[in-house]
Amino acid sequence: MKRLIASDVHGSAHFCRQLVQLYRQEGAQQLVLLGDLAYSGSYDPRYEYDPEGVIRQLDALADEIVWVEGNCDYGVAALRPRFARHPDYLVEDWEGRQVFLTHGHRYGPHNPPPRGSAQLLLSGHTHVPAWGWVEDLFCANPGSVSLPRGRSGHSCLLYEDGVFRWLTLQGEDFHWEAL
Repeated sequence: MKRLIASDVHGSAHFCRQLVQLYRQEGAQQLVLLGDLAYSGSYDPRYEYDPEGVIRQLDALADEIVWVEGNCDYGVAALRPRFARHPDYLVEDWEGRQVFLTHGHRYGPHNPPPRGSAQLLLSGHTHVPAWGWVEDLFCANPGSVSLPRGRSGHSCLLYEDGVFRWLTLQGEDFHWEAL
């Protein structure tokens, strides 16, 4: 299954639109959202801060979304998203690999989940794309859809058949890792 993994939309309807467009362009079957969907974003008009608009865009893909809450997702339930929420973390089986999905404010490369709970850790929160090993755990961060930091661009992550591709929202690869 081809999965597009993203984090830190922070209420930007503009960048959410780009994410949804890339999701469709890549032909992904699942959109994995690692938290901070709707709030604490930029009020700069170029970002189109519109938490309700973000949820409406994502609701169109509700059956294809997996979402773990982030530290800025308080109140999102009041917007009544059609897709399920998972507080803190979720462990899924992806083609025989145990994947620990979390936002990153509780678990991350510097505070990994319990040993043996997963082979892959996907987290956001830092707004900086990252990848690497912590002992036998591969850790990947897609960066931020709307508010990148550390000289990174607006980015996300594509996963298919054991290969991670870090992409700009324009669909350009800037890193890949094969497991």
